[in-house]
Amino acid sequence: MIRAPLIKNQTRLLHARSEALRTGGYSPEMRSYLRTVGLDLSDCIAHAGFLSVALVTFSDDSFAFDIDGKPAALIEALLFDWSREQFVADIVAWPVSDPSAFTTAMGSNDGADVLGPAHMVQRCGGPLMIHRTPLAWLQAHGEGCCLLKPGARHWLRRVGGPFVVADVEHGREVRDLLGPDSMRHRILVRQHSEAA
Repeated sequence: MIRAPLIKNQTRLLHARSEALRTGGYSPEMRSYLRTVGLDLSDCIAHAGFLSVALVTFSDDSFAFDIDGKPAALIEALLFDWSREQFVADIVAWPVSDPSAFTTAMGSNDGADVLGPAHMVQRCGGPLMIHRTPLAWLQAHGEGCCLLKPGARHWLRRVGGPFVVADVEHGREVRDLLGPDSMRHRILVRQHSEAA
């Protein structure tokens, strides 16, 4: 029997997942959020297991479910084990009012480092789009990846560039994350087309 990689605090992850599923569901808040940000629920399920809207409080590197918290969107961070079976490695949350303030249930030292690992390794040498937020990754239908934690540098080093980022500032962040290895990878800035 092949087992999934060990998540240090499996109980914490299972609790976060069950709370997200229990408090979320297909609620009016979730339907409104999907409409507001232009997401399709079936896309979310395909790439992130589920999407839920729940009340949470955010700390420096994690979040907790809290009836007095802020509305937040939650998704699963899915990884693959050695037999290529998907498993839930973390829960990602961000305030519905600020998608750039995302964090994970497992904190900075455990759980998933990236969203979209399947696309990272199956791109056949083409450029890898790195999205700044989990919401942007979902809006791109799960194409490319989103870096969740500093440990994502190991994923980027392993898959190699070229990397495509949204803007120059994001390119600098990816360069700084890679450190000295950034010289071996091209980091390209996506060209935005202007509406006529």
